[in-house]
Amino acid sequence: MRKLQVNPRSFVFFARRACTHTHTLQAQSPKQSAVRVRFAPSPTGYLHLGGLRTALFNYLFARKSGGKFLLRIEDTDRARYVPGAVENLVKTLQWAELTYDEGPGKGEHGPYYQENKVYRCFCTQERLQQVRLESQKSGREMVYDRHCLHLSAKEIDENLSQGLPYTVRLKAPDGDLVVKDLVHGSIKFSGKIIDDAILLKSDGYPTYHLANVIDDHLMCITHVMRGEEWLPSTPKHLLLYQAFGWIPPYFAHVPLLFNPDRTKLSKRSGDVNVEDFARNGYLPEAVLNFVALLGWYPPSANEVMTLDDMIRENDTQTCLKTRITDAVIINAFKFSLEHLNKSPAIVMHEKLDFLNKQHLLRKAGTPAGLDELVAMLRIMVRKKLRGSEGEYRLENEYLARVLNTIKERIRNVKDIPELCEYFFVDPDYDTKSAEEFRSKISDEKLRTTAVNALEKLNLIRGDNFTLDGLKMAIDSIIKDTRLKPKDVKSALRYIITGTQVGAHIAETIHTLGDDICIRRLKSFRRY
Repeated sequence: MRKLQVNPRSFVFFARRACTHTHTLQAQSPKQSAVRVRFAPSPTGYLHLGGLRTALFNYLFARKSGGKFLLRIEDTDRARYVPGAVENLVKTLQWAELTYDEGPGKGEHGPYYQENKVYRCFCTQERLQQVRLESQKSGREMVYDRHCLHLSAKEIDENLSQGLPYTVRLKAPDGDLVVKDLVHGSIKFSGKIIDDAILLKSDGYPTYHLANVIDDHLMCITHVMRGEEWLPSTPKHLLLYQAFGWIPPYFAHVPLLFNPDRTKLSKRSGDVNVEDFARNGYLPEAVLNFVALLGWYPPSANEVMTLDDMIRENDTQTCLKTRITDAVIINAFKFSLEHLNKSPAIVMHEKLDFLNKQHLLRKAGTPAGLDELVAMLRIMVRKKLRGSEGEYRLENEYLARVLNTIKERIRNVKDIPELCEYFFVDPDYDTKSAEEFRSKISDEKLRTTAVNALEKLNLIRGDNFTLDGLKMAIDSIIKDTRLKPKDVKSALRYIITGTQVGAHIAETIHTLGDDICIRRLKSFRRY
């Protein structure tokens, strides 16, 4: 963090700062330079869903425009700084595969941490609190009453000679100010509600507003994309750009996130920590897909998208192969600011569960994705299950078969151990669930099914132990026992897996293999 050294008797600092950099960087107009966007979180805790969405939209816009995506840490609030927060932010962005082009550790505009139009304010905290209370009582907007704006030079010198602490405020104009936003259009702010923002604190450190504007300018940021909660601060930022004589960037404020009950989503409401989603078994692809749809609607009907899908339309590869012009290729990008909503987005966790399942199915459907899931499953089996029937049960081929058998039932990575436990350990018939099933079916039906199934599976043991062969065997069991198909399949599932629900019983038996299933049928006959 940089502390701005300001001469307490002069404000030439502001004019000098503006002139120095305006001459060099004034040409960096949004219309003339390459797109540069930034994600600028404060290191005050974990990255929440809203922050991840802001980072994603900035990332997508940069990639769409062939520009740069920056990470900048806004550490101007020393009181709320949380040790380790910066490292966690970087780690979470890495988990989500949102790679920044410049930021902590890389880039030429660093360090990527903070640092007759202004006047000194000597008001104490007690007086400012009294102004707030009076504003609340009268129903007025809370704006500073400019008590110190009209201090004489003599009064200012006396205060300075006494060593009274002061802040530096920006004098806001009396007229209205119009903010042109790429999402909300033109918004008029009354001069009566634009506060004289504090730029420098009494300890000499810059406030967020001053550091934000200076850093955005010096880093040549062309587009500021952030949450709608920052919209009321935008007039202050525009006034600072005017005071410095700088060309402001474009602004785009993305909609707020709401809970299903229409209350504002916040860190206090829980279920917003991105790291928690990672720990709870959600894939980064699914979480990014989920937050992308919070306020953005894709031009195509398909809502299940990877990061690459969000950047490009499905036909972009064809465009690249035929070497048609860059203009056509850019038009093939999917993400655009024009498709952002103005209305608040409702966070429905059921949607995340659906998307997570779809991405798990996608992953299981590719060799690389299946290998990744196999590695995860091996770790889970070793750590969470009670044991295995031999180390060979953890071989890649077997684990891949297990995943392919249960993939339609997986909603979350954390579901996997419970869904596939019987593929690695023998059934436990003493569980509460098993006892509940025993109360629904007679012992006679179970014994009849076990005896008949043992006979049929022995007949197709070895090379004939195929999926088609198993389906025929089950049909034969139903015919010979004269039991209902539902009862036979439920009994088989209970005997071989100890569960009441699961993947198709023929597929389950085929994945387990003949030796395991026949051994379990024999064991059940003795049970």
